[in-house]
Amino acid sequence: MGAYGEVLGSTSSIETRAHEMLDALGAKAASSASAISLWDPIRRCHVAVANHGYPDAVMDHLNTWFIEHDPLFETMRARGLGALRWRDFPEYRDTYSVQGVFAPAGFDEGLSARLVTADGTYAGTIHVNCDDARYPSDDDVGEINSLRAQMAEHLDFSVRPRMVADLLAPQAQAWAVDAGGRAHLLSLGDTFDRPIDRDLVADMALAAHAAGLAFRPEATRWNDGSGWLHVRHIATAPRYRHDSLDAVILVTADPLPFAITPRELDALTLAIQGLTNNQIAARLFISVRTAGHHLESAMAKLGAGNRAACVSQAVAWGLVSGKLLAGNEAAARSA
Repeated sequence: MGAYGEVLGSTSSIETRAHEMLDALGAKAASSASAISLWDPIRRCHVAVANHGYPDAVMDHLNTWFIEHDPLFETMRARGLGALRWRDFPEYRDTYSVQGVFAPAGFDEGLSARLVTADGTYAGTIHVNCDDARYPSDDDVGEINSLRAQMAEHLDFSVRPRMVADLLAPQAQAWAVDAGGRAHLLSLGDTFDRPIDRDLVADMALAAHAAGLAFRPEATRWNDGSGWLHVRHIATAPRYRHDSLDAVILVTADPLPFAITPRELDALTLAIQGLTNNQIAARLFISVRTAGHHLESAMAKLGAGNRAACVSQAVAWGLVSGKLLAGNEAAARSA
């Protein structure tokens, strides 16, 4: 792929690679304007990561009405076609996109192509428009079609989250989650026959932001009604400006270790938050003596010599009740 390969294979941000890709493409294919918009599965919208020459109104159109209603785009989606020009589509010049948006902006021909990975994941679109009806040429169409799969593989927003999941826990059910708790399934995992409840995933995300903790727990424990789950919460760095992705959540079916009981798990979770036995008893609606017994039992099972060591061990083993933390955060947000 030459220069294209160097651009797509670089460690630069997605936005930088998309801009450099358009620069490299512009040296070989005629255009008056070009853009790459990627599909964000978390926000459920298209994001323009590189725009070379399109007015804002045209970009807004390309990322909304065009994707949802344009017959050229719908034909590509339904038939799995490559790049299409206006002249490849009968009567396309009479459509709203051309008459109401592209022609008033000074364009006389155009091309769009869907970016789809080898495994069929839709990653976004590339658009090229020209003020000369002779372009894009057949060679330009061929150039873009030869690059569509590679562009999708390297620019797909879900690539990094899926890589994190595959590297850290290939057997886990993996979810990409935004700061508001909206979730997108990345992989089902080897131990699940169906996705876990999306509302439960939202609670898992909420627990990671729990009030009253001096740290963000990497692991929590949950019961989905049929068994215990070990949940890892991996924070992610922004992939592009205004990125909505907050974390990757990895879920595995895993009984509570060390024969820890559900009530001991609750007591440990509150102790981790710094609550006294009296406060733990009040929160769990049990006696102070019972609260102390739960912690003493957990301490013995973990082989901890004192309360501080017990708390440290509990955090290290992810013995933190996600349900309690999510309840804390929900209460804090509604206060």
